[in-house]
Amino acid sequence: IRQEIEAGVDVILTAATAGLQELAAISEGDAAMAGRLEAHLLQILEGCAFQDLTGQRLEQLGAMLGDQPSAGRRADPLLNGPALRGQGLDQTTADRLLES
Repeated sequence: IRQEIEAGVDVILTAATAGLQELAAISEGDAAMAGRLEAHLLQILEGCAFQDLTGQRLEQLGAMLGDQPSAGRRADPLLNGPALRGQGLDQTTADRLLES
């Protein structure tokens, strides 16, 4: 997951940065339009900050799950979809895992 997020964000950041560089070269013609385009491109760059936060959360979650004993457990039950009511992790517990 983390690699796909990083790759996607890299494409976005590269394109937005290139757009800002191109905009700097042509902004003399229509300063108002150039200002609006620059604001949009900067919003894209700022929006990509989620990647860093997502990476940190995934790292924390991986560390927490890595501490769980796995001896004797098989992955096959995980292929059967969500747990039935009263079994598995409840939403409150899952939310607490992601909050820390």
